[in-house]
Amino acid sequence: MKRARLAVAVSLGSIVMVMAGCASINATMDKHGGKIIGGLTGAAAGALACDGDPVCIAAGLIGGVVLGELYDQRQDELRRLAEEKDIALETRPVTTFNSDKENGFELSINDGGMFETNSSQLTTTARLDLMSVATIYRYKPQKILVIGHTDASGSDAYNQSLSEKRARTVAELFQEIGVPAEQIYFQGAGESQPVASNDTREGRSTNRRVEIVEIDSEQSLAAYNLQRQKDTRYLAHSARTASEKATIRERVKKTPAVKRVQVPEVADAAPVRQPKAKPSVKALVDFGGYTASSDFSTIQQAAGNTNSDSGGLSFSLFSKAVASPADVLSPCYLDSPRVTGDILNLSSGEKLNAADLDMTDYWPGLNGNIWLDTVNGHMVAFAKLRILRDSGAPEGRPLVRIYENVNQDKIADYVSEPHIETYSGENGLLMRTYFAEGEPLECMDIVMPNNGGRTAKAGVFYYGEGDGLYEQKIALKRIQ
Repeated sequence: MKRARLAVAVSLGSIVMVMAGCASINATMDKHGGKIIGGLTGAAAGALACDGDPVCIAAGLIGGVVLGELYDQRQDELRRLAEEKDIALETRPVTTFNSDKENGFELSINDGGMFETNSSQLTTTARLDLMSVATIYRYKPQKILVIGHTDASGSDAYNQSLSEKRARTVAELFQEIGVPAEQIYFQGAGESQPVASNDTREGRSTNRRVEIVEIDSEQSLAAYNLQRQKDTRYLAHSARTASEKATIRERVKKTPAVKRVQVPEVADAAPVRQPKAKPSVKALVDFGGYTASSDFSTIQQAAGNTNSDSGGLSFSLFSKAVASPADVLSPCYLDSPRVTGDILNLSSGEKLNAADLDMTDYWPGLNGNIWLDTVNGHMVAFAKLRILRDSGAPEGRPLVRIYENVNQDKIADYVSEPHIETYSGENGLLMRTYFAEGEPLECMDIVMPNNGGRTAKAGVFYYGEGDGLYEQKIALKRIQ
């Protein structure tokens, strides 16, 4: 008989720390909540794993209490530090897909004033504050990951490099305070994971932050990294600046209007050229599209609501003035690929390897399958499409093939290895795909079914022609 797995909230969770101060405290965790819940978790896990052996169950109970006491101690010290230095905090638990219970927590430190401009050198005040924070982690440290973040200003490559250097600076400070270097990892996330709008000065300041993640093992750290990359908290804010989005909207505004010619609704229809104002540069493939729209409601409704709240026990000392409401979700062309750097160990410099993670389960219908549709006589096909169920990460190198004339072409005219991101919703999986510059398509938003269905729930892609930007619907179907 299979036994149900038990998940119980035991850890602190995410702590968002803003260096501008805030005196308000909203505590929702009792002083000894971690100890109590930790003990219950240890006992419950022991009851499942020990087949009723009272000695085994007692050992689980003791281990849970020890873990709970560690979390209690962390929380008490962080609360005292926040009160003494007038720093705002907010807790949030972390549970990775390789664990049946909460197994770590995040500490996010807003670095709007922590570093010198365009530098990885800490200011004097920030260094003193971080030394106080690092001291809390000296007692029984687990795996520690330091993640650097920037706002969207500057190039992707520059932001990635700067964020990694800043993460390393903080990691080295933790080592100076006494945390063993072999327990410390660092990563640059650049502009890929915004928690506020990049359109305002306050939002950009909030996005410039450093996060400290404490977690129980290397395997959990690898799982956390994969899991984080599909977190919808970051999708809620564009990784582009206000000026970049204004430039794109101006491009859309200048897109020549089109007068549509009805295309026969058959799969092997020959391409029908649409009358358009003559562009300076022709599209590589004429998909017969319309002027791009910023309306994302069809895709969003098809995917359904998402919930990135991990729940669990927490407390908050977070300034409402810093909190940023989510932007209206935007189509892929108003955003950019979310690419993070490698996780590196501070002691060895080696890259963290996720190969030891057990990830053999795939999203239904996305296990090397072929998905395709014919649009205005041209076939667009995904091949080797494998999406891991737990992490949402694509496995291997999925391909997109485009056949200009579906009746005649036996070999694809264009073959791409695009960048693919996924975000899960209640009703479907949003698969966001970005193509390299100079390819027929710029990006694509597809909602794949949750239940292994053979037809995508919704889809639209965007492509350029001349100075304009066009969109066209696509209804991918699974053929194997």
